[in-house]
Amino acid sequence: MPRPKAQAMLFLLGAVLVGGVLGFSADRALVATGGVRKWNQRAMRERLGQELQLTPGQQQVIDSILDARNVRMRQITAPVQPALDAVRDSARAAIRQRLTPEQQGRWDAMLAEMQRQGDGR
Repeated sequence: MPRPKAQAMLFLLGAVLVGGVLGFSADRALVATGGVRKWNQRAMRERLGQELQLTPGQQQVIDSILDARNVRMRQITAPVQPALDAVRDSARAAIRQRLTPEQQGRWDAMLAEMQRQGDGR
């Protein structure tokens, strides 16, 4: 019977892998259908301005609020960002190992596209 610590580690590894695959699949599905990824910063601000019919003054104030929010969020996540990046990179490497050479090429292209779009860190 495996030791509880080993079982826990295997469970966590499995959860990370499954989460990575499911997250990536959901991301691809949303991108393919024109979903969430279209809400990048610029598009979100433009949509807010149009749908809320903001005056130029309101748009400027809201842009300032969003800029301050982004700075604060980066400050909060900065201490843990290396750990988050390591988990992401580990999951990506584990996924890549299980792909055929042809699939690896497509995987690499997908990651490069995410990088270009600013979603891949």
